[in-house]
Amino acid sequence: MTPVIAMPQWGNSPLRLYMKSKYIQSLHRSGAKIRWIELDDPDIAEIVRSCDGLLLPGGDDIDPSRYGEARSEKCGKSSEARDSAEWKLLEAFLPTGKPILGICRGAQLLNAFCGGTLHQDIPGHSDFKTRAKGCHKAHIESGSKLHAILGTGEVWVNSLHHQAAARIAPNLTVTARAEDGTVEALEMREHPFCLAVQWHPEHLSRHRADQQKIFDVFAEACKASS
Repeated sequence: MTPVIAMPQWGNSPLRLYMKSKYIQSLHRSGAKIRWIELDDPDIAEIVRSCDGLLLPGGDDIDPSRYGEARSEKCGKSSEARDSAEWKLLEAFLPTGKPILGICRGAQLLNAFCGGTLHQDIPGHSDFKTRAKGCHKAHIESGSKLHAILGTGEVWVNSLHHQAAARIAPNLTVTARAEDGTVEALEMREHPFCLAVQWHPEHLSRHRADQQKIFDVFAEACKASS
C-alpha cells in the first residue's frame, strides 16, 4: 500500500516549486505520495479520512497573535490563510493518532498550536548555501523517537530559519538542541508518532541515509495507521 500524506499547498513560485520538489522526492523514495491540500478546502473531515498522515512543511512566519504576542519588527510576513488552514489540519489530525511530521515552520506551528511561543527572530541561523550539506550539530536526547530513528546522539544538520520554539508547550518534549541551545526537535508525549524538526531533512536526504530515514519511518508509520 502506498501511504498518502496530506501536505498544505503553499504557492508555486520558482523558489517554492524547488523547495516543494525536495519534499516530493524524499517521500517518493520512502514509497509515499503527497496529496496537496488547498488552503481553502472546507472538507477537513474528508482529508483526514482519505490521508494516512500529515506533513507540515517550512515557509512563512506564523502570525504572533497565534501564540499571544505582538508582532516584532523583525518578524517576517505571515499568511493568515495558511496559518488558519494548518491550524485546522492539526486540530483534526491530532485526535486520530495518525502520524504527523513537522519541518521548520511545522515545528514552530506545532509548538504554537499546543500553547507554546516562538522566538520571533534569531540572527545567524539561516544559511541557504549549506542546505545540502549542513552547518552545525544537533544533540539528540537518548530514548527519544528521533534518537531511535537516527541511531545516534549527535547529527550534522542544516539551518534555514530565523525563528524557533521559545517556551515549550506542556505536552511537547524537546528531544534535540543545537549547540547554542536552540530547539531542534520536538515530540508529543502520548501520541504514536508526532515528531517535528527545526532543520530541513528534505535537502539532506538524497545523499544521507540518516536524513532519508526520517521520511522512511514516517511513511511506514503512516502505512501502519491506514
